This record gives sequence, C-alpha cells and structure tokens, in this order.
Amino acid sequence: MSWSVTEVGKAAAVRKSIADQFARGGKCMEPEESVRLQAAAAMDQALGAQDPDVVVRASANGSQGFKDYQTSTGPFNSMSMSIEVIHGFVG
Repeated sequence: MSWSVTEVGKAAAVRKSIADQFARGGKCMEPEESVRLQAAAAMDQALGAQDPDVVVRASANGSQGFKDYQTSTGPFNSMSMSIEVIHGFVG
C-alpha cells in the first residue's frame, strides 16, 4: 500500500490541511501504519514550529512492499518528507 499528503500555503492552514489528509487517509498494513502515523506527528510538529503566516510547501509519501508478496514476509518501507519555506517571491 502507499500513502501521500501535500499542500502549499500559509503554515497554519497547511498544518490543518495536512493533519486532515492524514486523518482521512486509509489505514495501512503494519509496520507501514506506524511509519505513517509517525510521519503525521513529525509533520504536525514541524509545521507547528513555523510562523503561522510563513508560506510553505509540505509533502510526505510512503509505501510498503514485501520480498515475498505471496506470504507477506520481508516487509520494506520507503518514505519521503519535505517542508520547504517559500519566500523571496513577488506577490
């Protein structure tokens, strides 16, 4: 299974949207679900540390696979997370 969240805007609004996206997302098979929940917590903490009016681009995604899909053994997880402050643009 895989999951992803993404948003661009002021940090406070992005924080709420990202939290909503994580909450609406379907539960994953373990251990991916634990990874997804930890990513949600890390994103929330990092976005909460921003000035609420700073513009950011935030995204996270992950997936889980198995060495042997027939028996669901040998799980492996990939995950990427990014929060980029966007400044210095003409607006």
